[in-house]
Amino acid sequence: MMLRITDNTLTGFDKCLPSKEELHLFCRLLRDIGVDVIEISLAVYEKMEYLPDDGKYILQVDYAEDIVRYTGFYRYTCHFHENLENLMPEIQINDIREIIKLRAISHCRELRIAGLDDLMCNGYDKAMEEIKKNLPNTKVNLNPENTYHCASALAIQWLLSYGSDVTVSFAGHKNNGATEEVLMALRLAVRHKPNKDLTVLPALTKLYEKITGTNISNKKPVIGKCIFKVESGIHADAMSKNPAIYEAYEPACVGGKSELVIGKHSGTKAVKMKLEELFLPVPEETVILKMLDKIKEVCSDSRSSLCDEEFAQIAAKVGANEGIKIHR
Repeated sequence: MMLRITDNTLTGFDKCLPSKEELHLFCRLLRDIGVDVIEISLAVYEKMEYLPDDGKYILQVDYAEDIVRYTGFYRYTCHFHENLENLMPEIQINDIREIIKLRAISHCRELRIAGLDDLMCNGYDKAMEEIKKNLPNTKVNLNPENTYHCASALAIQWLLSYGSDVTVSFAGHKNNGATEEVLMALRLAVRHKPNKDLTVLPALTKLYEKITGTNISNKKPVIGKCIFKVESGIHADAMSKNPAIYEAYEPACVGGKSELVIGKHSGTKAVKMKLEELFLPVPEETVILKMLDKIKEVCSDSRSSLCDEEFAQIAAKVGANEGIKIHR
């Protein structure tokens, strides 16, 4: 079964409309990472001026007559439930007890179900089976919302076991599942589009932050800037021996890299590894322990880990106190 990922981030940019060039770049980067269909609003479409030649696009409209006015799209979507060609109507369901309502629109060839915030809290397997049962002849696109922080997991579960279509958004924009999380999970679970280029994710993240004026958390799965940083001593030791113990995938495949950082949770092993990494001499264990005491003191006061320059300064200072020259 062919899986199809629709990204609707560009229906949420109306209040922060970027330039035409930025919108076209955003579309290109989405296609690069493996998005199959890109959904846009009328405001975004008018700002873009034209659709790129490659890729499939859905236009979000308010009225049926807009379908005639704006031609050239792969699909159209809106909240009415007419069975029109190339239309994917959308229904909002905020409680799994409302799934029974789907029987009234089982005539739709295609349907997007948005919401279902409580799906994970009430037995998603049974609910997804009920959706299929009530819409036996309908191609269902699931667009779970993220009130309980489970939207990405629900979208993945739907694709792996129940349906072929989901709608998500980059970085979980619009309270949806996160496009990058769904794509990475599918790559790991079923080798979905393994040749797509996820190394552009840092560029896409930077563009998203610029457009929206928001900063993505450093710990955000897949795209967070600090997700490959290791501080704890036992983790650092394991990473030096076998990175796969703590990394589900190679950082390079998403444009990142593993990084050993030194902080208050670090141990002697991590300090030795950082000294070697910076091509600094490794002193005796007693000196290492004194370095570690100073590191914990500084990091506890600052409530942050050390950059390489700060670590080198502490190493040099402690070394000097012990009569040892430790310089970069």
